[in-house]
Amino acid sequence: MFIIKRERYKPFLYCLIFLLVCLMLPWPVWADALASSYRFENNLAAGIMGIPGLWALAQGANGAGLTGQGQVIAVADAGLDGGAWESLHPDLKDRLVGVKDFSGDGWADPNGHGTHIAGSIVGTGARSQGAVKGIAPGAGLYFQATYNAKDDTLHIPSVYELLLDAYHAPGQPRIHVNSWGASFSDGIYDWDTYSMDKFVWEHPDMVVLKSAGNGYKTAKPFVSSPGAAKNAITVGSTEGARGVDAGSDNPDQVAGFSSRGTFDGRIKPEVLAPGTWILSTRKTRPDPARDNYIGMYNQFYGYMSGTSMSTALTAGSLALLRQYLQQKGHSPSAAQLKALLIFGARRLPGVAAVDQGFGRVDVEQSLIALEKGDARSLDGQGLKTGEKVTYTFTGNGKPFKAVLAYTDYPKTPGIGKDLVNDLDLKITGPGGKEVYWGNGYIDGDRLNNTEEIIVSDTKMGETYTIEVIGQQVVKGPQPFALVYGTLPYHGTIREVKDNTLTFTNGDVFKLDAGVGVRVVGGDAPLKNAGLKDIPAGAEVYLVFDADGKVRHLDALYTTVTSKVQSKEGNNQLIIFDGTRWTLADGAGIFVGGNEIKWSELPIEAEVKMTVNPVTARVWRVDVQGLPDHSPYIPLPISDREVRQAIESSRNTGKVVLAAGGGNETGEDKPVTLAIGAAMAAELYRNGRPVELKLPGLSVEIPAAEFGRIGQSEQGAQLQMRVAWQSVGEQSLPGTDPLMYLRPVGKLVEVRPAIVWPDGSQLAVSQSKNPVKVTVTSPIGATAGLNIRKIGAYRFNEMTRQWEFINSDYNPDTGKSVFTVDRFGKFAVLEASRTFNDITGHWAKPNIEIMAARHVVRGVTPETFGPNEMVTRGQFTVMLVRTLGLPEDPAAARFSDMPQDYWCAGAVGAGVKMGLVAGYSNGAFGPNDPITREQMAAMLVRAIRLNSNRVIPDSAPRLGLFADENTIAPWARTSVSIIVQEGLMRGRGENVFAPKALTTRAEAATVMVRLLEYRENNR
Repeated sequence: MFIIKRERYKPFLYCLIFLLVCLMLPWPVWADALASSYRFENNLAAGIMGIPGLWALAQGANGAGLTGQGQVIAVADAGLDGGAWESLHPDLKDRLVGVKDFSGDGWADPNGHGTHIAGSIVGTGARSQGAVKGIAPGAGLYFQATYNAKDDTLHIPSVYELLLDAYHAPGQPRIHVNSWGASFSDGIYDWDTYSMDKFVWEHPDMVVLKSAGNGYKTAKPFVSSPGAAKNAITVGSTEGARGVDAGSDNPDQVAGFSSRGTFDGRIKPEVLAPGTWILSTRKTRPDPARDNYIGMYNQFYGYMSGTSMSTALTAGSLALLRQYLQQKGHSPSAAQLKALLIFGARRLPGVAAVDQGFGRVDVEQSLIALEKGDARSLDGQGLKTGEKVTYTFTGNGKPFKAVLAYTDYPKTPGIGKDLVNDLDLKITGPGGKEVYWGNGYIDGDRLNNTEEIIVSDTKMGETYTIEVIGQQVVKGPQPFALVYGTLPYHGTIREVKDNTLTFTNGDVFKLDAGVGVRVVGGDAPLKNAGLKDIPAGAEVYLVFDADGKVRHLDALYTTVTSKVQSKEGNNQLIIFDGTRWTLADGAGIFVGGNEIKWSELPIEAEVKMTVNPVTARVWRVDVQGLPDHSPYIPLPISDREVRQAIESSRNTGKVVLAAGGGNETGEDKPVTLAIGAAMAAELYRNGRPVELKLPGLSVEIPAAEFGRIGQSEQGAQLQMRVAWQSVGEQSLPGTDPLMYLRPVGKLVEVRPAIVWPDGSQLAVSQSKNPVKVTVTSPIGATAGLNIRKIGAYRFNEMTRQWEFINSDYNPDTGKSVFTVDRFGKFAVLEASRTFNDITGHWAKPNIEIMAARHVVRGVTPETFGPNEMVTRGQFTVMLVRTLGLPEDPAAARFSDMPQDYWCAGAVGAGVKMGLVAGYSNGAFGPNDPITREQMAAMLVRAIRLNSNRVIPDSAPRLGLFADENTIAPWARTSVSIIVQEGLMRGRGENVFAPKALTTRAEAATVMVRLLEYRENNR
């Protein structure tokens, strides 16, 4: 629980420190004259792609940044918000230029997908004061709705017709977004793919984007159709930087779900963009049962993950690039925009090319190379077979990149290779000694119509020759686009001193006088900025002159201003809006320019954080206002009382520390139990668990947790703050939107913290060792409730949903006992869940009980499938969940079951506890149906588990069933026992049917009987 290290101060200095902190604040803050202004900069994905640099680019006659003005993006998706102009989300209302309803029954969004995508592209941020906005908030949106509610499918015409409708739509969209896909021909050049290629061949100024799909870890890992189209830009996903889970904390990692590759081995997707926990617009009228949000930010914005989100972000980026080129007087082709996008893409370190394509989108790198560097972007003349075009460049000692892209002639599916017209990209070094071919092939790439060459270290002053060669042009002449030039350098600044830049990777650049400097804080440039204005942690892009010296730099950073809600570990802040921010190594915390320690940063302090836009790491925290009160309170439990409790633990087996007040009076008053940190060492040496008792709640902490308190915490308090909340009988949101969760009594919030006398504190949200929590519901709280449907739940503050813990509720004592390693809000809830296909079914009550206990789930959200057969894997999962056993995938050592298999954890637990066993050939057969006699054998092992009652292997009773001779010898005793104990019965008159398969309804019923048995035989 407690891991921070702090220097040891003398107690009488604490008050002086607190006063000094106050005095270090700027006077307006100290005098409370600064109005609170909380701005949540949540455009993390935009920062990763370098978008703020384009938003702040002084470009064109109006001098405004690039916002997509003058561009219209067409989106083909399920639907948009509520399907009515007058009630459209405020962020989208002024952006929509037209709608085409292909569905035939209106253009409402069934699950939030289309609304989220639209907001990522053109959302204005109207409901967030611009903090949560799309990549191209000045662009227009043309929406093509395709979802038909009656048959629950997408009504998509031919791809050609879909694109043609968009091409002639209001505003003449020239960027088309497709975040849908056919699942029947992944990675194959099918007719939809042909249709897409044909359209772009005939309309070369239309950029078509397609999401790669989310099936990489399934049986269909290739990009979804028509993502294999040669002339489309197919987009995959990287992780984001929000840090919610292991799949959203590293933008340099390809997201595990992101599909990749084609059947013939072409490079797909071409580019990646952030795709996990993307924040964007939410439907104005949510439908929890159908919406696909994985988390809620507030009523206007929500989170989604997937390559669809990445595709939307990339489309917005292309709108900014297209606006830039048009303002420069160009009419860019789709191929030119593709080449320019790939020129700036960042290669992910340590990731195979087959997984990342040409890299992650970084449009700042594309634009700064054109605007301030030596890069050239051009649409080339058409080539025939044997023809070539030659360009030259002079090396400056820096890396050089060239990208060739062209719109290929459509290929008839099933006939010949996918590439029809074959152009090659070739670079020849000085004296012909170095030869580079596109995509690293020898003598040319015969698969792809996009090629890239990077010369990592050009020779200063030497001439290099670029050739675009018509290797084989069947349908020509073949136009092409080429972007080439010196690659900008990019990295995170650690220090700026005089005229020297030091980066976090150790690279150092000394700048000459006259170097151009542009500093962008958030999405606005700083006026008259110089090197002194570049903060540590900024993402810096350098471009070079002909001599390899820095010519110009862009420095991007963002700021977040909010209040500190809590601190986790020694480097994570949770701020007022619930988002988590991680401090970079070497980050500083300052009050009025004076650095303080992490442990001295007070909870509820108002802070301004300086954040790197690409990594989302915090590099500087400036305290702008202190909390108006100190949480340090007089000790309610003295050291003497703690030592007495330690002495008593020799008889009771645990140290019991209690505090009065709070919920016993019926009032929702918070209670704080506090002890001196100096007692932690004695509690640790005692070795017995410590139970902190409050009215209606006890928290039992292993002694090992107190061993994490060091000498630096002496003089502080260890506090356990508990608050209760009454919510009436309202339904609370759960992970299953069709499950009704009703509170049993009050919700309880448990927040441990280390608190110092100066008011600084460290919230402790996690423990290294399991902590046992017991919540006691008041007498009468369960009146009218089904006690078998009661369970313990924890509130996930990111998804805003209550997550099931267990169903260990004792109706005799009113106690619900559960084990956690994370603190927060807990509740004892009654769950109600039913299904459309069990109305009138004999097992309906039992199915609803086990569904409420999260033991069984439906085959679809609305149906249970009571008469479907149960497999060995499914029954094992039910059994382990009913018994409340912890899952253990490592113990499932079977030839047909990898450790990440869906039921491996339950099977491992079952094997470990002797409930199940595999076949003699080393397999388990998780998908084999389970017979009734097999089920009987497993149930006997279950009733013997942890039971004081002796159940002998008595001889089977004869005459129980007419078909007893058909029961396998190994199962006869188990069948006899389980029938006598009442867990199983016969089928029909005097028949057990041992070889018959078990239905889902029967399995749910025997689980209820197993619960009854264990309750009556504790």
